[in-house]
Amino acid sequence: MRMSNTMEERTARLEGINEQIRDRLNSIDGRFPQIDARFAQIEARFAQIDARFAQMDNRFIWLTGTVIGTWITTILTILFHH
Repeated sequence: MRMSNTMEERTARLEGINEQIRDRLNSIDGRFPQIDARFAQIEARFAQIDARFAQMDNRFIWLTGTVIGTWITTILTILFHH
């Protein structure tokens, strides 16, 4: 009789452990939508930063072109001045 009682206790203990594992896995599964939402926010922020860098690159190209054009005009004016 004691043997079956210990088997029942062991079975009950294993069922309790199984329930705890199930609860933990469910809590982890519940966090995935939050993590996905965070990644979406991060990706959106990176898209904004990329757009700003593209805008800065465009402005730098225009600034460089303006400076070089001014230098060329100044050099040509000095060289061909009568």
